[in-house]
Amino acid sequence: MEVHEVTLPVTGTPEGASLARRKVMDEVSSWRRGAVTGELHGAETVAGELLANAVQHAGAGTASITARLHGDRLRFEVRDESPAVPRKCTVRPDSEHGRGLLIIAALADGHGIEQDPSGKSCWAEFDLAAHRARPTTSAVAPPPDQRN
Repeated sequence: MEVHEVTLPVTGTPEGASLARRKVMDEVSSWRRGAVTGELHGAETVAGELLANAVQHAGAGTASITARLHGDRLRFEVRDESPAVPRKCTVRPDSEHGRGLLIIAALADGHGIEQDPSGKSCWAEFDLAAHRARPTTSAVAPPPDQRN
């Protein structure tokens, strides 16, 4: 089974996180030529959330993102030098921040945090075969004024 892996540096700015997300997804997409539309959409969203959390909460220290594809298992790992661990918080409906961990938990097949003396890694994994098999239509009903 073929294994692909790439590690990219991340500058400690929102722009740096966005650039790293685009670069890592370009690489992952090249590994998954012919991917079904939407197969990588949730993974890209989670990669963006992991990166945004690192940039926002870990400060200006060194950070990186690693993507690893082994068969149909895709793992993102964002490493930073901060010992602070992300925590779920109660979010008001009008709040612009605080939903990252909820989004990651909803979209990834597994996620977690690994700490060591030099910082931490926040990771998320996907079973792309399972995501490919899931229907792409939403189960949420449209608003009453848009129903037939």
